[in-house]
Amino acid sequence: MSFAIRVTVLFMMVILTCGCEKGQEKIEPSPDTQNRIRPLPSSAEILFLSNRDTGGRTKEIYSMDVAGGHITRITDTNEHHFLVGIDNTQTYLVVTKADRDTADPKGLGDEDRKRLWIYNLSTGQERPLTDPESMAEGDSFSPDSEWIVFWMIPHNEQTSDIYKIRCDGSELTRLTHTPGANEFDPAWSNSGKEIAYNYYDTSLQRFILKVMDMNGQNERIIYDGGSGEAAERFPSGNYDPSWSPDDQWIVFERIMSYREENGKAGIWHILKVRHDGSEVIDLSMLGDHADICEYLPSYSPDGTLIVFSCRRGPSDPSQVTINVFVMDQNGGSLSQLTDGPSWNDGAIWIS
Repeated sequence: MSFAIRVTVLFMMVILTCGCEKGQEKIEPSPDTQNRIRPLPSSAEILFLSNRDTGGRTKEIYSMDVAGGHITRITDTNEHHFLVGIDNTQTYLVVTKADRDTADPKGLGDEDRKRLWIYNLSTGQERPLTDPESMAEGDSFSPDSEWIVFWMIPHNEQTSDIYKIRCDGSELTRLTHTPGANEFDPAWSNSGKEIAYNYYDTSLQRFILKVMDMNGQNERIIYDGGSGEAAERFPSGNYDPSWSPDDQWIVFERIMSYREENGKAGIWHILKVRHDGSEVIDLSMLGDHADICEYLPSYSPDGTLIVFSCRRGPSDPSQVTINVFVMDQNGGSLSQLTDGPSWNDGAIWIS
């Protein structure tokens, strides 16, 4: 779950409405707009978000190679992209962004009106997947590229649940229904059989990592981690799970300390846990980079590397740098891929 959206969702300051139901009609694509979405270059190995060309906080989608070279702008929309995912055919992107008609004049986007869209990299076509009055976020395709899993706050409810939807906008299907609790950050396993996600337990008051079958059945706890630390705006617990290619590990981030460091985000570590919950490894500690805010990890297609976002600096957010890093599967060989005054994060591997 993106840092920008957690505040709004976790404390539920608004009640959102949604007219979506299972079996809804397909949502028609937006009119063609030339050169808003460009094909991936042959050099593309990683996608990420950046404000390097926008002159403000609004982020567009870029690609680069594994060494941080050949940076190419993929979108030119003047809209704020918060998360991005790519399907296994490298044809479609699922993006979480603010609608054009709800973005504020400064280009910050409306935190209360994020929505899922699908982009076709071959044709440049854009299509909304969720209702404009819902609150939705996601970045994970099924392995067969037929479905997208995401979280949403539906009609007249104050808590989020996990949903899936076909890439053409049909067959919206609710996978969880837990009034009084919140579920976020769903990620499809590479086998297609399971979905990992975060569950906010109201009795424990923290996020725990859970797994369920692809149809929402047989949910089970994979990792709790205890009460832990909480930041100024974020409850304690575990966020943003991502599967290893063989589905033996799930990598995620966890808040470890809060002294207003790193732009008042605190210190977050990236950990991995075995699929059965039998072993947990703190990769940030093992790799000796345990004093920064690390988040949104993503495994490389061969499982040897993990790309992630890094926020570091003093308590003053204006002095913070946000960049993309890569490490090996054991937390070592740390390498910075982006640099400069811009904010760069949300990186994922292209399969």
